[in-house]
Amino acid sequence: VKLLSYNIQFGLGLDGHYDPARIAANLWGADVIALQEVTRGFHRNDFADMPAAFAALFPGYYRRFAAGCDMHLDAGMDERGTLVERRFQFGNMILSRYPILASRALLLPRGRTMERMNMQRVALETVIAAPCGPLRVYSLHLDHVSSDERIAQIEFLKSRVLHHALEG
Repeated sequence: VKLLSYNIQFGLGLDGHYDPARIAANLWGADVIALQEVTRGFHRNDFADMPAAFAALFPGYYRRFAAGCDMHLDAGMDERGTLVERRFQFGNMILSRYPILASRALLLPRGRTMERMNMQRVALETVIAAPCGPLRVYSLHLDHVSSDERIAQIEFLKSRVLHHALEG
């Protein structure tokens, strides 16, 4: 089973252009793909629906998306004077050539860091029907601001992994 994990940084390349097809071209041939920093409704990539974009780019792959950050934002009025609301989601995705038997979103521990924004993070856990048998795969993005928070997130995940059979 060929597994790839990739922080796609909102779909923006080093040149600042949003191009999910360019990212997908680098992922071809993988059986299981774990993506981080997948968004819906983010202003930096023109409010793209990235889960839908990657689903279209990988037809025939099973897929799951989990958002740790899921906010409804009042975006103001459009040109006709109608209130426009936007939904912003930030999370992780898994694409699999093999069926995904089960999945769950695990919200990671989060502290309040005032000097920099730290969004709620999530670990997306899946069980995949791989040819070698059931395979548990996680797509996650630990906090980048606080080492104490990263340690707490790792301890939380370790506990979930060790106790998954008891949790269903």
